[in-house]
Amino acid sequence: IGSMDRQELLAAAEQLDTDEIADLAPDLPREVVQDILDSLDVQNRGRLQSALAYPDDSVGALMDYEMVTVREDIDLEVVLRYLRRLEALPDHTDKLFVVTRDDDLRGVLPLRKLLVSDAETMVEAVMAKEVVTFHVEQSADEAAQAFERYDLVTAPVVDGQGKLVGRLTVDAVMDFIRAQANEE
Repeated sequence: IGSMDRQELLAAAEQLDTDEIADLAPDLPREVVQDILDSLDVQNRGRLQSALAYPDDSVGALMDYEMVTVREDIDLEVVLRYLRRLEALPDHTDKLFVVTRDDDLRGVLPLRKLLVSDAETMVEAVMAKEVVTFHVEQSADEAAQAFERYDLVTAPVVDGQGKLVGRLTVDAVMDFIRAQANEE
């Protein structure tokens, strides 16, 4: 970063996801961060600003915004058709997040359930309603312990109103653990 000029930094940042930019932002010059914010669309700008607002050791700072959501009032055939239209699933996708129209988290649909259940079954009938969920302000240390305890690959992250705002992935948790170990 120290050897790159402003234009090179902006060009490199264009290739990154919002959560990756948030990880690098503390090391970037303030004016470059502002240029990056100005270059993002409204949705990604809001995501980056919210990620930068969370303390480094919180779940909000580690969460990823790339996820697949579905509603509980559709059948699995509709879900499968929807997934086929996507170019690719986000990395580490082991479940889909079931939400209301207002993004209230209702549960998760594990991919294994989706694949082995009858296509005419409703999402509500096969989704898991009891889910390990994290809050944006929750300690990243607590999340790391929960990932280990429950062998999680991904988990939903909600705000204070229970709305789905992101997901936590095992790779983000492992990066946090490595950074903590290096710091110690």
